[in-house]
Amino acid sequence: MCGIAGILSTTTLNKPAVSGMVNGILHRGPDANGIFVDKTGMVALAHTRLSIIDLSTGANQPFYSADQRYVVVFNGEIYNFLQIREELSSCYGVSFKTHSDTEVIAEGFAVWREKVVDKLEGMFAIAILDQREHKVYLFRDRAGKKPLFYFQSDEIFAFASEIKSLLQHPVIRSQVMVNRNVIATFLHLGYIPEPATIYTNIFKFPAAHYTVVDSNLNTSPKPYWTLQENIHPGEIKSPEDAKKQLALLLDKAVQERLIADVPLGAFLSGGTDSSLVSAVASRYTSAPLKTFSIGFKESKFDESKYARDVAKHLGTNHTEYILTEREAIDILEIYLRHYDEPFADTSAIPTMLVSKLARKEVKVILTGDGGDELFQGYGSYTWANRLANPLMKIAQRPLKLALQLSGKSRLERIAELLEPVKIGSIRSHIFSQEQYFFSQEEIRDQLLKDKSTFKAFEYTDSSLHKGKLTAGEEQALFDFQYYLKDDLLVKVDRASMYYALECRCPLLDHRIVEFAFSLHPSLKVRNGKAKWLLKELLRNYIPDALIDRPKWGFSVPLANWLKRDLRYLIDSYLSNETIESIGLFKPDYIRKLVTDFLAGKDYLYNRVWVLIVLHKWLKENQ
Repeated sequence: MCGIAGILSTTTLNKPAVSGMVNGILHRGPDANGIFVDKTGMVALAHTRLSIIDLSTGANQPFYSADQRYVVVFNGEIYNFLQIREELSSCYGVSFKTHSDTEVIAEGFAVWREKVVDKLEGMFAIAILDQREHKVYLFRDRAGKKPLFYFQSDEIFAFASEIKSLLQHPVIRSQVMVNRNVIATFLHLGYIPEPATIYTNIFKFPAAHYTVVDSNLNTSPKPYWTLQENIHPGEIKSPEDAKKQLALLLDKAVQERLIADVPLGAFLSGGTDSSLVSAVASRYTSAPLKTFSIGFKESKFDESKYARDVAKHLGTNHTEYILTEREAIDILEIYLRHYDEPFADTSAIPTMLVSKLARKEVKVILTGDGGDELFQGYGSYTWANRLANPLMKIAQRPLKLALQLSGKSRLERIAELLEPVKIGSIRSHIFSQEQYFFSQEEIRDQLLKDKSTFKAFEYTDSSLHKGKLTAGEEQALFDFQYYLKDDLLVKVDRASMYYALECRCPLLDHRIVEFAFSLHPSLKVRNGKAKWLLKELLRNYIPDALIDRPKWGFSVPLANWLKRDLRYLIDSYLSNETIESIGLFKPDYIRKLVTDFLAGKDYLYNRVWVLIVLHKWLKENQ
């Protein structure tokens, strides 16, 4: 895991500016760094290294192919690099000077050009300069685990692992402004989805795509893989066959992700996904697997006792840390600034803290990310199926009115889900209301001061498998394309890399992803039990009592914090003065929102929070 940056210019490069871009990502790779400038002086590639495989200086980057034609900078890991290396050696006579996966990328590109990406299994953001043709090739992994941002103008094309690296360049900094077109989307989802960012002219390079940037700075990203074209919904029906297939796929995915020349461990929350990954990994480690968990003193949000029980049963070397509110709140400012864009997912706080804890003992961590999206673990999937039921459509309006009149916060929140969708898609509506954010109609008609500035977030269900996926599976597809990639994986990448810790996600191996979306729905949810197949496999490793329990999730007690220790954020960033100075929203509506929240309507907490995050970011960055 590392950080990469690069720039192509129509004039001679500003070399101090390139060095500044490197400084912006040093936290991602504290072990080594380097810059390559081509002989024209108009192309530069830069790298900061977190040494994981082949720790020698010979594996440092920028890395050159044997014939010196290609220069590579690369962030991530290629898990099948040994198999590709063997193919290159036996079939093409390639000899290798290191044991790194970077060299395999360089020599693989020399043989297969851009088609090399079809062979790569892993997480990656890759840039390759062809010195002969003066072109740079960019690649990003299928699930979007590794970040890649780019800036494009008539004079320069620049890319980097984090936005803060791009903003170190004075030309880029002078040419970007706040992208107000994404503000409504952020309030609706709590994050800014690909390809947009909070800045004009800075974009997220799309997952599962590659592009070629020539000397004229022309570029057009193209997909090399799509989930929809690689799945067969409902095809896998047999529980026995499905369990065997999943066991084989997960064993292979975990074993590949255990390859490292540095200490390795796993995050263990005690939930299904992390428990299963830890259980499989424990089978293939010679010493007890190191596992790590974070808990809260507030018992409602504390799963640490479950993690402790799972660790004891698996025999892992377990480390846990129980947080006080004060410790979690102390990292709040770091989280809000480090993510570069407005980012409302407060589970970034415990993720940063557990990453800090783990980094004291290991350099690589396995995670359970992806299990909920692939195997129907969220309540939003149940709601998607309910709302697709014709009978619900008849009862929806009277039920909504009854819930609104109940006077109970939880039921009023459910009433928001039943609101007819007039703008955008049912998919984003279900997501936003499950997360307690604003609906698009609420943003346009009640929150925005100038309704004409509203730009809707649009999403269309996949037409490729229309009628073959249940509404819940369509909702999961939405989450895979947006929530997982642009929220959850962003959260983990920035949190872990702040402490130079590499996270690997076995459940997001693309073969497991394709398998999961090809399962019959009854293998994901059975007798009301979500993630049924995952739990059936987990029963091979731990007792039922540790599996069949309520799901809590990796969250913080934000509603309570906002009424106590974080009340100053409401007073500072949702005051009339701040609202007027930002000038986007109606003060009366926000004032009522805050009043209702403080009076006991706790389901409004994320609406309050997303406004705080946005106002704070705008005050500090406009």
